[in-house]
Amino acid sequence: MQISSSQNISLSIAKKILLGFERHYKNIKSASIEAKRCFEVRDWEKIERDSKLRLNFYDEQVDDFCKKLFLELKKQNLYGPKTQFSDIQSSKKFNSSFWKNTKNVYTELITSHKQPELAETFYNSVFCRIFSRNFYNNQFIYTKPCVSLNYIDMDEPVIDSYFVDNEQLTDTFTSILKNYQFNCEFGNFNQDIERLQEQLYKQVPRLSSEVFEMQFISTPFIRGKCAYIVGKIVTQLHSDIPVLIALLNDEEKGLYVDSILTDLGAISIVFSFSRSYFFITTDYPSAIVEYLKELLPGKTRAVLYSAIGLHKQGKTLLYRHFLKYSKITSEKLIIAPGIKGMVMSVFTFPMYPYVFKVINDKFAPPKMGTKDMVKDRYYFVKNHVRIGRLADTWEFSNVAFPLKDIDNTLLDELKKKAISNIEIEDDLLIIKHMYIENKMTPLNMYLETANKKQQNHIINDYGKAIDELINSNIFPGDMLTKNFGVTRQNRVVFYDYDEITLMSTPIFKKIPKAKTYEQEMASEPWYYVGQNDVFPEEFKYFMLPNPYMKEIFNKKYKKLLDADYWVSVQDKIKENGVMDYYPYGLEKRMCEIYKDT
Repeated sequence: MQISSSQNISLSIAKKILLGFERHYKNIKSASIEAKRCFEVRDWEKIERDSKLRLNFYDEQVDDFCKKLFLELKKQNLYGPKTQFSDIQSSKKFNSSFWKNTKNVYTELITSHKQPELAETFYNSVFCRIFSRNFYNNQFIYTKPCVSLNYIDMDEPVIDSYFVDNEQLTDTFTSILKNYQFNCEFGNFNQDIERLQEQLYKQVPRLSSEVFEMQFISTPFIRGKCAYIVGKIVTQLHSDIPVLIALLNDEEKGLYVDSILTDLGAISIVFSFSRSYFFITTDYPSAIVEYLKELLPGKTRAVLYSAIGLHKQGKTLLYRHFLKYSKITSEKLIIAPGIKGMVMSVFTFPMYPYVFKVINDKFAPPKMGTKDMVKDRYYFVKNHVRIGRLADTWEFSNVAFPLKDIDNTLLDELKKKAISNIEIEDDLLIIKHMYIENKMTPLNMYLETANKKQQNHIINDYGKAIDELINSNIFPGDMLTKNFGVTRQNRVVFYDYDEITLMSTPIFKKIPKAKTYEQEMASEPWYYVGQNDVFPEEFKYFMLPNPYMKEIFNKKYKKLLDADYWVSVQDKIKENGVMDYYPYGLEKRMCEIYKDT
């Protein structure tokens, strides 16, 4: 059977796109291998630098590949010898049969691939960089996955299993830690093993009399100054128990176990959307994600792919989930509950777990700035170590919403506040640029309905969140309770970034004492206020709504109302750098548990 010239070209182009993806994934793996090396030699600055660089990996490599692909398409004479890039992009010259065939050929090529889901997403990215939204359908791109992830032939297992008799736990932990082959020495290996065993039996006492299996993902999860070993315990009579072992490496102690967690809530916080992404080394990310999904059923696959550094795949799954949800729901998109923002318009489906955020054309006073400035702030947060207190966001362009799904009040709001960012095409509303973020309960709304016990906990966590943010070199700016959210784990997270900046920017001052009665009673400050001047004494007037809540706050966090404290944090950052924060409490750390031994 003779193959047409067009089919040959489709095969050639499909192979080149796949080769482009494989080069990209090789770079991802190399970065993860390097992260493990940096952990071993304590090169924390390089880990942080590489974490930031990795965020732009994908877009940079897709852009670079598209330039090469254009040259290849031109060489193949598919569009004529004098073809310009704009010609290829032109709807009038779109060759539908060629691109249908190219997608079909590409699907065949990735059927036995180790990362077919990522290869599909890469193909989508390449196609969407070249062609207009008119062709974004399942004929030409993967709006739905085409290759099953259930039948990937793995050359090596991603999970290591250890069967444990009640007398063998010491040997098992020894094998587990040694199997990760860290190229650095444990400071006191035997002590670490003893403590692991003791704490595991303390947290799950029944294991001391049971035979069980321990399973661990074969690659460590590297983030910041910490390496995590992640897995679960399987028993015959009870449900599975998630397990996470945290390792630190410092000059004084060497490599050591800092904590072991078996509580689902605590481990879920380690994988929170408010934390930076891990580095992991694997050829089978889908298997890792599925295993994590079993451990952490409350996490979506979108969040888990993002958590392991595959942010673009997280975006893909999130968008597919949105498309599916919008087709099956009878809900309409509405303005999100809570106080309206001065900078962003926020909307959602009532039962949908995410919100959509659009930058307004103009900002309501006293807010100042531009759209580009707000985008920069969101990018800044993306690049910063988020320490569990800054919500992650997914950035999208040219998203289509059916007009029938949009509440009229919301549509009027968008037309009024963000008209430059929207277009109406037939029965669709196109939003040119927006962010998607995990839905949280605004802190101000949470406090309105919370009981005394809940208020006590969440107000203290509000103070703790601010304190941790500033010690991690983040000045939130606008610290009104409406700009913070409460997560499912009852943690306070900041999510309004239009005034966020580094701690080096503000100038913290005490309010001068009034010298006259007129000064004391003046409605406006009688003293000079510079552009970056901040007076922490004023926070007490707007941070919390009533005296009872203020009293709770002041018991632990009155220091946040004192300019001297803020200046001391600035000085500490200048002298010692940023404080280390770990995604588990001090009470869970070995140094605290065994501080008296």
